[in-house]
Amino acid sequence: MIVTISREYGAAGLAVADGVAHALGYELLTDDLLKTVAARLGTSPDAVSAIASADLPLPERLLAGLELGTAESGVMPVLPNDFDDSVRVEIERTIRERSAAGNIVILGRNAGAVLGRRPDLVRVYLCGEREWRARRLVEAFGQSRESALADMDRIDAARRKISKERYKLAMGDARGYDLTIDVSRFGIDGAIALVVAAVEHAEHAAVSG
Repeated sequence: MIVTISREYGAAGLAVADGVAHALGYELLTDDLLKTVAARLGTSPDAVSAIASADLPLPERLLAGLELGTAESGVMPVLPNDFDDSVRVEIERTIRERSAAGNIVILGRNAGAVLGRRPDLVRVYLCGEREWRARRLVEAFGQSRESALADMDRIDAARRKISKERYKLAMGDARGYDLTIDVSRFGIDGAIALVVAAVEHAEHAAVSG
């Protein structure tokens, strides 16, 4: 089975994805994806991360840097005009190749839209009450509530734009996912349990059907 997880900013996407992968014994694809793309393009993971996280504020870029094992430099590399498209193509290719064997959890990158509807795919969307997400960001990064709210609006707007322009998908629209979870209501552990239950049900249906 393949699990793709999309999320609102601050909705504990990484924690839920990691928990689901651990519970199911699946591979978790986050930072490795960008490392593979960088190797294929003959560039650095920092350059790919800069494009994949372009125009995002410091906390989001810090997370990308931590996943890659690099420090936030604050310097954006100079890249050719077609580099953005090259990164997108290679990210999509990597998602398809790494998911071919199944038993994988993929966080972000519109992986559900890239892979399309298929019986071995469970597409998850994580959301959360606005103030709950803001509190998580304040606790994680020590930023002000106002800064956290502004980051949430900006990042979610950027994600909605990419989803719509590249994949004709309205981010958060239930028709584009198999399971939508309000993490602020069920908590991280509850969200993990719901995803695991959905995957196990899908596995049983695939075998019996």
